[in-house]
Amino acid sequence: MKIVIAGAGAVGFHLSQELEAEGHNIALIDVDGKRLDHLRDRLDVLAVTGSATSRSALEAAGVREADLFIAVSDQDEINMLACMAAHQLGVRRTLARVRSRDFTGPDSIVDPVKLGITRFINPDEIAVDSVVALVDAPGSIDVGDFAGGEILLRSFDIDEKSVLTGRPLARLKEDYAGVPFLVAAVRRDGRHVIPRGTEELALGDRVYMLLTRESLPDFRKIVAGSDRVQRVVIYGAERLGIAVAERLQERTSVVVIDEDPEKCRAAAAVLDDTLVLHGSPNDSDIKGQSRLASADFFISAGRNEEHNLILAMLAKKYGARRNIVVTAEPEIAQLLDSLDIDAVINPRLTMVGRLLRYARGGRVQTVQKIGDAAEIVEMVVRHGAMAIDESLAELELPDGALVGAIMREQEAFIPHGQTKIQEGDVVVAFVLPGLRERVERMFARRGSVTFSTEASTGDILAAMRTGESRTSDEPEKTHDSK
Repeated sequence: MKIVIAGAGAVGFHLSQELEAEGHNIALIDVDGKRLDHLRDRLDVLAVTGSATSRSALEAAGVREADLFIAVSDQDEINMLACMAAHQLGVRRTLARVRSRDFTGPDSIVDPVKLGITRFINPDEIAVDSVVALVDAPGSIDVGDFAGGEILLRSFDIDEKSVLTGRPLARLKEDYAGVPFLVAAVRRDGRHVIPRGTEELALGDRVYMLLTRESLPDFRKIVAGSDRVQRVVIYGAERLGIAVAERLQERTSVVVIDEDPEKCRAAAAVLDDTLVLHGSPNDSDIKGQSRLASADFFISAGRNEEHNLILAMLAKKYGARRNIVVTAEPEIAQLLDSLDIDAVINPRLTMVGRLLRYARGGRVQTVQKIGDAAEIVEMVVRHGAMAIDESLAELELPDGALVGAIMREQEAFIPHGQTKIQEGDVVVAFVLPGLRERVERMFARRGSVTFSTEASTGDILAAMRTGESRTSDEPEKTHDSK
C-alpha cells in the first residue's frame, strides 16, 4: 500500500517505522530538511522537503497514487488543510491528527467528512482512555481493549501481598472458576514466557491476563484487594488532566492540583464535582487538603516532564497507593522498572497505535506490542480460513502462540482446547516474535486478515494446552515464509 505521511516528528517517525516494517511504500513530507535527513539514515522512505499543503510537495511525494494520507504535524489547521488538499488530488482515505476540542468535541461545527477527511485522531482523547482504563483496573500496568471493549488485557506485577503466588495456574482456574480469565503470558527475568498449567507465579513476575469485561470487578478484587477506587489526585490542570477528571468525577472523589492560579480557575469552571487546589502536591497544606496519603491513584500530567516524574515518586512516598506518569518522552517509559512508577502513558505512542489501526484497515486493525518481545493480536476469522470448524487443540498452534479469548455473536468468552473456531469469530491471541504472520494464516484466508491493536493471548492458551513453554529469546521452529 502507498502511504503518504505529513509530519516527520516523533509520531511520523514511529508510524513510518511500523508501516515500513510491514512492507508498505512510505513517503514523508516535512518542512524541516534536517529532520528528514536524519530519518533518511534510519528509514527506507521517500523524504520530501516542503509544506504538506502545497501541490508541489504533495505531488513529489506521489500523493496521486496514494491509498492513504496521514497528517500528523503539531498544528491542527495544517493537518486539516493537508488532508483536504490530498483529498482534492485523489486520495480516498485521509487521517488528521487534531488536538483541539473545538474541532473534535461534541459541540464542534466542523464535519471532517465534508472537508474530505476520513477521521480526526485526537491524541489527548486516546491518552485519557488509557489513563481511565488503568484507574478502572487498580494494579494494572499495561491495558488493552479488544472486540469493542468486551475482551480486556491487563498486566500486573506479583508482589509480597499477591494472593496468586505459590499455586499452579491450573489450580488458579479452579479456585476462581466463576471468573473468566486467562494468564496469557509471564515476564520473568526480562523474558516473556508462555506458561504451562503447572507453572506457578513467583515474586517479581509481570503477569499478562486476558479477561472479559464482566469479570473486571472480580479482577480488581483479586489483584488490588478491592473493587472500588475512592480517591484520585491529579497534578496538572492541563487539557489532559481536566479531561481525566471529567471522566472520573462522577464515580469517585477527584482532586486537581496546579501551581498556576489561572489554570486552576479555568479547571474549576468546568469541573463541577472536582476539588481544584492552587499549589504544589509537595506543599504540606496541599497534601492535607487533597488527602494525598489516602489516594488510590496519583496521576502526574503537568507540562514539565522531570517535575511529573519527581512528584509521582514523592506521592508514593507520601502514601498514595499507585502513580501514573503522562509523558511525551519514550525514554521515561524505560525507567518504569528502575523507579517507583507504576505506569507510564505516552500520548504520542498511544496515538501511533490508533493510527496504525486505521492505516491497516480491513487487513490489520490492531497489533499491541508488549515491550519489545511479544504482541497481542485481534483477528476476525474470514470465510475459507483453515481454522474454521477446527478445535484449538486440533489446530496445533506454534509454540509461542496462544488464543486467549474469543468474541462470538456479541458474547466474549475464554476458550479451551475443544473450542471450535467459527467463521466471524473475533480471536484475540498472544504471539511471541516472528509468529504473527503464521498465526494470521491459520485464522484468515491470505489477504483477508483483520486485526485489532490490542494484546494477543490466544496463542498462549494453545501452548498451555499442549503443555509446552517457550521464552521470547529461544529459537523459533522453522516455518514457511508464505
